[in-house]
Amino acid sequence: MKSNTFQSVYLCLLLVFAGVLSVSGTIALRNVLHVLLLVLLLGYILLTWRWEGQSIAQLVSIVPLPVWLWCTYLLVFPLVAPDSVGALANLLGNGMWGESVLTWILAWGAFGVLGAVRLSLWRLALVSAVPVYIHLFLTMLAWAGVLQPAFYEDPSLQQAVQSVWTALTDSSQVRGAFQVFPMGFRGIEPMHGNLGYPASQTMCLGLAVMFAAWHRTDHWSMAKSGLLVVLCFVSVVIAQSRAATYFGLLILVLSFMAYGIYQRNCRQQAMGAQSSIARSAGVLMLSIGLVCLVFFWKVASQNQVWYSMWDKMAIGFQIESPKDLLCDGFTPTTHDFVRQKYPGKDSAYTDALTDGLRGDGGRVLLARVGAELSVSHPWGWNGGRDAYEYRIEQLCGHEPAMKFSHAHNAWVNLILSLGWMAAILYAWVFCSFSKMGWNTLNNGHEWPSALALLLLSIFWLLRGMVDAVYQEHYLQMQAFYPLLLVLRIRSGKPTRK
Repeated sequence: MKSNTFQSVYLCLLLVFAGVLSVSGTIALRNVLHVLLLVLLLGYILLTWRWEGQSIAQLVSIVPLPVWLWCTYLLVFPLVAPDSVGALANLLGNGMWGESVLTWILAWGAFGVLGAVRLSLWRLALVSAVPVYIHLFLTMLAWAGVLQPAFYEDPSLQQAVQSVWTALTDSSQVRGAFQVFPMGFRGIEPMHGNLGYPASQTMCLGLAVMFAAWHRTDHWSMAKSGLLVVLCFVSVVIAQSRAATYFGLLILVLSFMAYGIYQRNCRQQAMGAQSSIARSAGVLMLSIGLVCLVFFWKVASQNQVWYSMWDKMAIGFQIESPKDLLCDGFTPTTHDFVRQKYPGKDSAYTDALTDGLRGDGGRVLLARVGAELSVSHPWGWNGGRDAYEYRIEQLCGHEPAMKFSHAHNAWVNLILSLGWMAAILYAWVFCSFSKMGWNTLNNGHEWPSALALLLLSIFWLLRGMVDAVYQEHYLQMQAFYPLLLVLRIRSGKPTRK
């Protein structure tokens, strides 16, 4: 197979893999593609080492030290884990950490095979948004009354296709077209995160493309990348993924600030005729931000799910003994406590706040108790997803009344699973990525990739503080996209024309 043909095939397979990373019901496809891509990569290295061994070795040398240390720690953890047998199973058998290491390798190898030209920021942004496309398309079908009852009983791509086929063959099956817009609809995704994380990731990449287009006054690229950003934001608001919405707004603000700093440090300023183009571009980009804000405010101001969120979290901080509440459950004094804190609110609202201790407020309780558990168990357990459940049952002395599968805080989960050393190393990975993005942004070299890396690194660092994102296929997302951006920056130039 000729080199160009191999690269084209490899690129297609890689983009499909990247696109389905966060799509429900695609685990088998994802794993098959992962293995196939790694096998092809190994074959490529063996066949080309004679001619390109030096360039391959050079590519190895530009992988940052924190990445090497993180992957090494994952591989040796079973040797030092309190539960070595379980840790080995979670590395190899259950595969979460092993898959993560292999994805770091895949990202490195894919860049070596394809280079920066084929793995452009725009192409990465497009495939990252695949869950968003699916969600918005299914939302329109739901609004049009096309989706059948079988879909809502078993939300899946297969049921969606069957619903469309039924509507095409029998129009009488279309139910209540375009009546109530399906706010809260998540499509095929059982969790908000499967939409929120790729949407936020796409916003980081899409905004970098948009600012790069603004800088070179490319109106078409600026418009299409801006549209992609808006679609991602609209998707998470429709799905009522509150954390993703707030993080989306944060990403918008950070991107404008970072690009403003880059412009200030840029030696070549737009002059003369270009100034009017820059002003028009600025109006367009500010309009994008305004559209997102207005849409969000219109939805959030009328929905208790949104405006009660902060009160629920405040209650979580005000509970005097979070351990007792998690272990023993609600008592009459719990309801009285909430009513005393919000005397001006009606009983329906205070009841919602009390019930919120199982949701938004419960996340705060989990973080507080999780911090205590993290101090008590600095060496982790066995790398499993059930580390929190195991430790909280030990702390309570019995099965807790309020059951949570994890601490809803990725840093706490990471410490309880792999120990403090893992948390320090993983934080070092993303802090070093953030620093690289910041320094490169200031130096002006490969600055669009630097902006995307800066935004993406900050996002994953902060997102881990409010949800369990350092697990499962999210680890693969955190390895694949950031490392490709790092290699774009550190390689200095495309490795393939």
